[in-house]
Amino acid sequence: MKHLLVYLQPTMLFLAGAIGFTACQNVIDEPTLSCPEMVFTYTTEGKTTPLNLSSSLLFRAETDSGGQKYVSIEAISDSMKVILNLFDGMYVDSLLANDSIKLKTYTFSRKTKEQGGLVMVGTRLPGYDYHFPDTDSSSITITRINTKRKTITGYYYYTAGGNMVKGQGTFQNTCYTSLSR
Repeated sequence: MKHLLVYLQPTMLFLAGAIGFTACQNVIDEPTLSCPEMVFTYTTEGKTTPLNLSSSLLFRAETDSGGQKYVSIEAISDSMKVILNLFDGMYVDSLLANDSIKLKTYTFSRKTKEQGGLVMVGTRLPGYDYHFPDTDSSSITITRINTKRKTITGYYYYTAGGNMVKGQGTFQNTCYTSLSR
């Protein structure tokens, strides 16, 4: 039995150290996409924050009368997260398969129930998850989409908290993954 304890002791110390080490780690979302030419920013009260791409998808939903395309982009820094969600449609089946979306402004308004371009901005306090105030209104303007390189460019605007919190930003050459139907 004494030999077994001597053998297990280094292993138990390693496991205890590993558990203690990971318990002290602060979990931070790391960017998951490599997008070297991308620039993504958020500006509020004169301060601009550069963000890293966390996820970016273009996907489709079919209906009986055609289909819609959705774009969802998430960008982060150590203290904030910006999520852009837009939907475009209706598309006939033959146009639903390609990655192109309309170059236009997609809007969201809690008051008028417009749903095309929702922007959510969350802040993070150390040791806590992101807090996302309810968006009052927002817009996402797509100025360019490159379907061969799978990049999207545009800018966005956001208000929350009874229109007291305001922010805006840009995204340039933001990579996306296209989910085929």
